[in-house]
Amino acid sequence: MLTEVHLTSPLPTAQQAIEDRLHQRGFKIFAAIDQAAEAQNVGLTLKPTVLLIFGNPKVGTLLMQEDDQVAFELPIKLLLVAEGDHTKALYRDPHDFPNATKLSEAGQQIIANMANLYQSVLADL
Repeated sequence: MLTEVHLTSPLPTAQQAIEDRLHQRGFKIFAAIDQAAEAQNVGLTLKPTVLLIFGNPKVGTLLMQEDDQVAFELPIKLLLVAEGDHTKALYRDPHDFPNATKLSEAGQQIIANMANLYQSVLADL
């Protein structure tokens, strides 16, 4: 299930703030896919939509060492969709990852930290 958060900032402002916050926390942004531009490249239209793919390889690897199925969910993602002069942010709650409840106590803490990360990078936007 996806979590949806409504931001008051326009997409470009929200995206830049989120990327800055992720960098400040030591996360690597692997890709920022402009899905509207990709749609335009094939002659279609899509409202401004960006998929951010990011993570911390050291922490993610710890989870993947515990359970291979978690690797399917990593790196983590955040979808930003323009809604007029506001932005809708969508992400999968890490608690919903396959076998998340079967991870060790350390793995459970990483999952909790990931869930808190989404909340903190989206706060006040």
